[in-house]
Amino acid sequence: MDTGRISARYAKALLEIAHKTGCDRKVFEEMECISNSFMAVPEMKKAMINPHISNEERKSLLLTAAGNESTPVCALFSKFVDLVISRRRESYFQLISLQYLDLYRKANNIVIGKLTTAIEADEQIKNKMKQLVAQISNLPANGEVEFKTEVDPSIIGGFRLQVESNLLDASVSTQLQELKNSLLKKV
Repeated sequence: MDTGRISARYAKALLEIAHKTGCDRKVFEEMECISNSFMAVPEMKKAMINPHISNEERKSLLLTAAGNESTPVCALFSKFVDLVISRRRESYFQLISLQYLDLYRKANNIVIGKLTTAIEADEQIKNKMKQLVAQISNLPANGEVEFKTEVDPSIIGGFRLQVESNLLDASVSTQLQELKNSLLKKV
């Protein structure tokens, strides 16, 4: 079976229903939690395919990963989990969550940007880079930039700016590596 096609169909159907009921943003947040949980706890994927774990335990695990006591999951999401489990597609849940996140971002003009610097960047730099991400991606006025920052001292200086799958690498470490490679070619 084509796992990409299966997960895309479930994600697309969920987005359509969530959009019609007005809870697409809430489901987005829940799917983001699920996706992060699968990344942080690799055992979750094993639990989804473990035949010794009951469907109720799988449901409980997914609902717990999607929310907490202060922000319980929406009814639509709970019904969706029931549907996925009843169709024996729980092993695809991580891929479904990633597909949903992508579809939601496309539908709502949300672009992901990530800035990596050697030291913590101040707010002025972050805002300029966020504007650059919007400009690079031709983001419409109603668009939004999800912007993350990371500190990585190994880049020595400069920055790396990732917009979706594109990378602008202006780090000192990369420039030094390029200089080293060009000197080795000449020798």
